[in-house]
Amino acid sequence: MKKLEKESYEAKYFENIYEGLIKTTYQIEGIDVSTSFFFESLKKIIDIEIKPNGRFFFFGNGASAAFSNHMALDWSKNGGVNSFSLSDSSYLTALANDYSYDEAFLEYLKINKPNSEDLIITTSSSGNSKNILSVLEYCQLNNIKTLSFSGLNANNNSVKLSNYSIFCPLKTYGMVECLHQVLHHLLLDKSMNIEEWCKNEAQNMDSNNFKL
Repeated sequence: MKKLEKESYEAKYFENIYEGLIKTTYQIEGIDVSTSFFFESLKKIIDIEIKPNGRFFFFGNGASAAFSNHMALDWSKNGGVNSFSLSDSSYLTALANDYSYDEAFLEYLKINKPNSEDLIITTSSSGNSKNILSVLEYCQLNNIKTLSFSGLNANNNSVKLSNYSIFCPLKTYGMVECLHQVLHHLLLDKSMNIEEWCKNEAQNMDSNNFKL
């Protein structure tokens, strides 16, 4: 297998992805913590407080909406947490029409009556999408736990408003979106005790031969 040329576009791209993951920062209640402490703390909360009776609600726009839909399915199907994402176009457009697009996510959340056993998960590359911030502000006022994925600028409002914050310090949307997808799966795989580096057989998600 040929190695990439050191100064090639592809080599720089891959290197930036790696550096972005290493430089990603984590906060709990506004305090910087280590990567391991952050994910271990979340895992304990998921196991103790959320899995018995709680739910996940995922919110995002564009590619982040796709991640939200995907992770809601994976957590519901494999991760042991009932999870939801506003993915129905008629539902979304009706709420946007009746309220506004900026308030559509929030109104969806209110309909589902979130409580202290739930975790609200937002994904926004900029961390400043108005419909995301309305959700985080509501949760902050009502003592509902939040986890945000953000990027681009460290002073974005998602970092400031969420209980648990993951900030990816890269400057382009594509890069930040790539990191968010990796980190979403890291949390799920850690919760499920999946260790790729110990695997000898590939996963099989077919219902007749299911193997994690």
